[in-house]
Amino acid sequence: MKDKIVQAAMAEIRQWGLKFSIRDLARKTGSSTKTIYGHFGSKEDIIGCIVDEALQEMRQQEQALQDNYSLPFKQRLKEALIIVPSGFALVDLRILNELKMLYPVQWAKVDTYLNEGWDYIRRLFSAGMASGELRHFDVELFIRVYVAAWYTVMERQAEGGFTAPSLAEGLQEVVEIMLCGIYAPKGEE
Repeated sequence: MKDKIVQAAMAEIRQWGLKFSIRDLARKTGSSTKTIYGHFGSKEDIIGCIVDEALQEMRQQEQALQDNYSLPFKQRLKEALIIVPSGFALVDLRILNELKMLYPVQWAKVDTYLNEGWDYIRRLFSAGMASGELRHFDVELFIRVYVAAWYTVMERQAEGGFTAPSLAEGLQEVVEIMLCGIYAPKGEE
């Protein structure tokens, strides 16, 4: 039943954002609000479960990428920088903005992951610099710029100034600029 509640909550969030009601969730699951509260103490607990699952999925994707030595270095680096959960909870920029404004405890989990989950990327950067595939650069500065860009994608989308409909698309653009720069490839000048 707990999984059914989470799935129904994700469907409600897709339609209404984080402003869904427990009553609508009970109706969608064919149960009562008492049943919902029997599995989750509050709406925030349901949202917390969704956030935790999304962050766990991102950690699993990162681990799978670390274990995949068949990918070329540059592809592993790029994919590592644009890992987002395939479930929709943290992919929709509108939802991330609502999470930040309405559920600060849950947002803190996302913020912590974003600011502290860099060990694999640091190892990739070190390996790339050692092999000569990357020039030497300030890794910590790169991380801070990336995190700032991540927040900028969110804020600009919230203000209506960014056209990317999803976090993944916004991050792809940021990573493309950060890894490839803004110069046109030869022949396209």
